[in-house]
Amino acid sequence: MRSTKNPRVYVEKRKDDGMLALIIQYIKIQDTGNWTCKAGNKKKANIADRNVNMEGEEGKSIKLTCEAKGYPTPVVVWYRADTSPPTPIHAEPKKYIIKSDNSLEIKNLNHADVAPYVCKVRQKALSHYTDKTVHLTVQHKPIMYNQLNTQASKYKTEEVYAIMNETKNITCSAIANPAPSYSWFRRLSTDEDVPIKDPEMFDTAEDGSFSILMLRIHNDSDIGQYMCVANNIKGQESIIFDVGLGDKPKPPDFVSLYSADASSFTFNVTCTVCPMKLNDSISDNPKNLTLKGFSFQFVPEVDDFPPDWDKALSFDVMIESSNNSLFTVGQLANSTKYHARVCSINAAGYSDWVPILPNPATTSTAVAILNSLTLLLMGTILARCY
Repeated sequence: MRSTKNPRVYVEKRKDDGMLALIIQYIKIQDTGNWTCKAGNKKKANIADRNVNMEGEEGKSIKLTCEAKGYPTPVVVWYRADTSPPTPIHAEPKKYIIKSDNSLEIKNLNHADVAPYVCKVRQKALSHYTDKTVHLTVQHKPIMYNQLNTQASKYKTEEVYAIMNETKNITCSAIANPAPSYSWFRRLSTDEDVPIKDPEMFDTAEDGSFSILMLRIHNDSDIGQYMCVANNIKGQESIIFDVGLGDKPKPPDFVSLYSADASSFTFNVTCTVCPMKLNDSISDNPKNLTLKGFSFQFVPEVDDFPPDWDKALSFDVMIESSNNSLFTVGQLANSTKYHARVCSINAAGYSDWVPILPNPATTSTAVAILNSLTLLLMGTILARCY
C-alpha cells in the first residue's frame, strides 16, 4: 500500500509473520521525525444510559456498572462527585472494589455513601471521552442531626435551657431514608415515658427533616426530660432533651443604623452587660448564659397604623466574633421605611425587645441609577462648555 502523497513511502506485509512493515525508499532529510503505527478496527466506547438512579440498603453492598467497551481498550476511572473537584476512588478491600468489567462495588453501605458517582471513560488514541453518572441513595435508619452545625449527634442526651413563663421550642432533627416519623414523650423516669398527644404542642416538617416541640414553661413541673423518637422502616433512634431553667438574656444597650442599601440594613449592636463566651470548652452557667446573637424584626411603616409585630419579618444573626458588633440583615423591600426592633439571644431564649429609632429605610436602586445618569449628563455638559 503506497501513499498517494509520497510514493516513496509504503506498507508491505511480511510473508514470514504477517506483520506490516513501513518501507521508506531513498530516505530524505524531510523524513526525519516520529512515525506512528495505529491499528484498524477502532471503536469508540459508547454508554447507552449515562445518567441513572440507584438505591441500596444500609449494611449491604451495591454494584455500580460502567459499560465501557471499545477499541483501543478505554481507561476507566471512578469518582465521587459530591466534592469540588470530584474525588478519585481507589480500591479499598473493605469498602471499594473495582472489578475487571469496570464496575464499582461499594460494601457495607451507610448514609455517608449517598452521592453521585461518575465513571470517566477515556480513549486517548481516539481523543474520545465519555462518562456515566450514578446517583446513589441509601435506605437507612434515622440519624439524629444537629441543624446548627450539620453534624450527626454524638450524644443521646442534650442539655436545653428555658425561661419561666415563656415558650421553649425544642427541635429534633434526623436524616433518614425513607423520611422518618416523630414521636414526643415526657420522661418521668427511666421506666416511664408518657406520650405527648396534643397536636398543638408539636409541629413536624412535611419532608420529615425535623419536628419541633413547643413547650410552655408554666412552673417547675414543666422542667425535666423530654424524649424525641425518629422512626422509619429501617429502624429508630431517640434523643433525650434535659430541660432546665436559664436566665433571660439582658437586652442590647446600644443599637444604631450603620448603613442601608436597597435590600438590607447593617446595624451596630452591643450588649455590654451580656457575658461573652471566650472558651468553647467552658459550659454555660444557667444563671449567666453567654450571648449567642441578636434577633431583628421589621414591619413596613404605614401612616396612622401601629406596627403589627405578629406579621414581622424576623432575622436571627449569630455572633461570629466577640470583636465584631456589625450585623447585616435582609432581604427587604427597597424604598421602604420600617418599624424595627432588636433583642438579645442566649441558650434559654430571647430578651425584651428594644426599638430601633429613628425608623430605618432602604434605598432605591432606581434613585441610585438616576443619580449616576444625572452626574454623567452634568459632566458631559460641563465638558462641552469648557
